[in-house]
Amino acid sequence: MSDQPDVVIVGAGAAGVGAGMELQKRGVPFVILEASQRVGGRAYTDKTSLPYGWDQGCHWLHCADVNPLVTEADRVGAEYLMEQRDDWNAVWANGTWADRAGRADTLATMEAAFEAVYEAGGKGRDVSIAEVLPDAGDMTSIVRHWMQLMTSGDPEQVSTRGYADYTDTYLNWPVKTGYGDLIERLAKGLPVRLNTPVASLEQCADRVRVTTNNGSIEAKAAIVTASTSVLNSGAIEIGAGPARDLLTMIENVPCGYYEKIAIAFDTDVFGHIEQPSVNILPPDSSAPVNFQFANFGNPMVIGHVAGSVARDLAAEGDAAMVDFAMERLIAGFGSDIKIRMVNAATTGWGGNQYVRGGYSFAKPGCAHLRHEMIVTDTGNLAFAGEAFSKQWQATAHGAWSSGRDVAARIVDNLTSSRSRQPA
Repeated sequence: MSDQPDVVIVGAGAAGVGAGMELQKRGVPFVILEASQRVGGRAYTDKTSLPYGWDQGCHWLHCADVNPLVTEADRVGAEYLMEQRDDWNAVWANGTWADRAGRADTLATMEAAFEAVYEAGGKGRDVSIAEVLPDAGDMTSIVRHWMQLMTSGDPEQVSTRGYADYTDTYLNWPVKTGYGDLIERLAKGLPVRLNTPVASLEQCADRVRVTTNNGSIEAKAAIVTASTSVLNSGAIEIGAGPARDLLTMIENVPCGYYEKIAIAFDTDVFGHIEQPSVNILPPDSSAPVNFQFANFGNPMVIGHVAGSVARDLAAEGDAAMVDFAMERLIAGFGSDIKIRMVNAATTGWGGNQYVRGGYSFAKPGCAHLRHEMIVTDTGNLAFAGEAFSKQWQATAHGAWSSGRDVAARIVDNLTSSRSRQPA
């Protein structure tokens, strides 16, 4: 693309790649500036830390029957697993493994909790999720855990109406070759400049000045795809104008916390588990963990934690995260599995200066602000990302679609502006 781009895209995550693909399709000169050393953002397939590749970030093609990235995955040869089943989660609780009836009871309790949230949000109640959760009895901790996983915040922090904005088709397919790998494939051929953090953006009537660690670029427009927590941190200074005014809304849509602990073994030590994932509830009523067991034949598990549990664990460090996960695995499978462990790796999204968290949620009472920040026209300096997806927030396909939509709008605005110039 030209050294004098019409559009500068800030960030090479799913939203930035989506925006770039749209601009490329329309023949508009552009450049993508990425602060880190790789593309993908919160989509990252780690191929080096363990003997087996694993997704540190997003992994599932959610709403797969309507997810536009399924078509893109087919186009670039990415592989995913189209598995449908009723019995997804094994459950270890009260010192024993639940039978099928027990698993069904746990699932029913979980579904009742999420139905309560959707019912409240669907009626326009913009209160905390914690306020509407039904009594789950001895399943309270696992309900809380899954609410954290689905929102990356604690139930007290997240809006029911904001969560209920998500339009779920309940069809989810894991990406066998890696979701991060998929975004990398889509980015091939796009003009991406890595290791180029943006320090400031100055919005003028007919241009945007983008200042980086390697000089400044002036363009007709810019699309910012940084996470809301990066924007809230002030790491990118935005000058006076409509775009900066939007930051007051973005403050109320922060990113929460979501971390993973991946543990590789030298053999399959969980052969009796038929389900692709397992929930382990410790006997001391401390925080449970959901482990992903279906890793395409590789002897490894990936533990998932979110909200304040993820925040506090990450603050303790990698060793504490691994110990936390192993304590729960040993509770369910016995201490012998420890000698079969080959290696372990953890994520650090909360401490990553270019991400600063998991994915976004609207605070209680603030769901309307997320709606407003999506539809507000900020002119030639626009925002895109999962937080700006109307119905698919907190997902990679929501981010990708948002990037494409915003890029299309920017191009239409530029075209309209040119048509209004005097002859």
